[in-house]
Parts: sequence; structure tokens; C-alpha cells
Amino acid sequence: MNNCIIGIFLMITVVSYGQENSAIQNTLEQIINHAEEASLYRNKVDWDTLKPAIHELAKDAETVADLEPALSYMLKSLGDEHGRVFHNNQILAYYHNRTPKAHLAPIRPDIYNNIQMGQVYPFHAEMLKDNIGYIRIVGLPMGDNEKMAYEIQKEVCRLLKEGAEKWVVDLRYNGGGNMHPMAEGIALIIGNGEVGGSKGLTENESSIWRVENNNFYYDDFSIELTDSCDTDDNSKVAVLTSSYTASSGEALAVIFKGRDNTKFFGQKTLGMITVTDWHIINESTAMTISVSYYKDRNQVIYDKYVGVDVEMPFVEEPMSLSDECFNTAIEWLEEK
Repeated sequence: MNNCIIGIFLMITVVSYGQENSAIQNTLEQIINHAEEASLYRNKVDWDTLKPAIHELAKDAETVADLEPALSYMLKSLGDEHGRVFHNNQILAYYHNRTPKAHLAPIRPDIYNNIQMGQVYPFHAEMLKDNIGYIRIVGLPMGDNEKMAYEIQKEVCRLLKEGAEKWVVDLRYNGGGNMHPMAEGIALIIGNGEVGGSKGLTENESSIWRVENNNFYYDDFSIELTDSCDTDDNSKVAVLTSSYTASSGEALAVIFKGRDNTKFFGQKTLGMITVTDWHIINESTAMTISVSYYKDRNQVIYDKYVGVDVEMPFVEEPMSLSDECFNTAIEWLEEK
């Protein structure tokens, strides 16, 4: 009788383990399939070789968390530094390049983390001398797009009503996040017309960005705030970037590339210059993978970083006396 009970227990355990393992392998397979179908870098790898290697690394996985080595290897093989796999709302796998681009050598992890956390460097708008408006756009989370965009636009309108005719758009402390409220909030400064987009491997994976009636459109999507102020589409704009400017912060920089009366000061950006998708695997797992490169209004594609016209050092205290980048930008704006 005891042997029978033990045998039944073992059988249930094996069946349960097999079902659990099967579910984990199914999760892995869905992630691989989406990468093979959607990745911007999908044609750069041999999937017939890569997929068996991924499965080999995951063969003993008993939980989704155990898939981390296999998934990180997949992202590394693709060379996708912007892709992520999430499980239970936490990052499970990503590719961290241990040999960073040469221009990123001076980056300090503490500053990078402060910018990513979004607490040390808040959004800021201020009226400066000579009718210059200053606006610092920082990274934004997913959330109430309309509310976040309105908070930015409200300050742009305030400065316009106070007489702003020229602008400093400071993106040096923008670590990325939710692009839509950022672009909608400063659409009045960007000006109307096609302002960029992205270039994927196919037309369906590409996009067009435009400003129409002072609203920012990503293809056909727009938050469509009702603005209460007007500005000159051709106003003079100094855009400030740093090596900490990342992801959607870089997208904002690209939106200003090719714009008349616009000059870039600071440093080359971080280099997360891809649009990423959002793909749900199941109730606890999701992934995002690079699907296209940013491109500007002149169809120039950015596949490394966003460059500047005037190289200037990064400072931890924006708008201070030691902020050469800010001060040089002001000098340019004051030129007749």
C-alpha cells in the first residue's frame, strides 16, 4: 500500500514537472518566434544555428526566471542593446555590451542611474534674458499621456506669453521612456510639418512623425491637446544633448534635426536609437525588441547615435556658471 502511494506521488510529480517545463519551453518558443519575425536585426543571424543554441541554454529551466541566460544570449546574438524581456514587471533579460562605444567611456554609472530614476533632474521651464525660453524635458513613464503632455505644453505656453522668441531645449538629462507626451508637449516649439520617423526592414515596420495644427502625430496616433498659444515655426532653437540622452530622448533630438534655425550643443547621445515594440507573451511575461532606426525629416537614418554641432562637456548642475554647454548655446541664441 505504501509503495502504491509512493508510486502515485512520483507519477503526479513527474506529470506536474513535465507540464510546468512544457509551459516554460512554450514561453521561450514564443519569445524566439517574435524575435525572428520582428527584430530589426533578424537578418544578421543564422536562426538555424541560433535557435538550437538558445534551447540548449534553456534545457534545464524550471521557471521562467531560469530562461535569463538563454534570452540574454539571444539579444546579444542579435546585438540588440535596446531589447528587453520582462517577467512579473521586472526586467528578466537584456544585452549589456561590455565594450561600449568610444564616446561613452566617460559615462558615470551614478549619474546614469540618477537620470534613469528621474528624481535628481526634474522637468523645468524658465524665462531667460533676451526673450529666451528654457525648457528641460526629462524621461517620462507610461501613464496618463494627456496629463503629462499638458504639463509640458502649459509651461511652453506660459513662456510664450511672457515673450519667448528663442528656445533652449535641454535633453541632456532625458533617459527615455514615453515619447508621445514629450513630443506633444513641445510640438509648439518643433513647428508644423513632417519631422522624422523611423526606418524598419519593411514599410509596415517604418513610421512617420509629423506635427499638424501644433499636435504631434506618430503615424495616425496623436494625443491632440488643445493649445491656447501660438509661436513662430521658424524660431531659433538650441538643442542640448549628452551621452546620457537615451531612447525616446534621442528621438526628440532627431525630431529637431534638419529644422531651420536649429543648432545642437553638447555630446553624442547614448545610442539607443531604435523604436521598440511591445509584445505580450502571457499574463506574466512580455518583451520589447528593436524594430526600426530613427530617421530625421531629411530621411537621414541614425544607427549609432545623434551627433551635435558643437561638442561641449557634460555638467551635473544644469544652468550653473560652470555649464559651458548652456552658456555657449545662449551666446549663439543672442547672435543677430
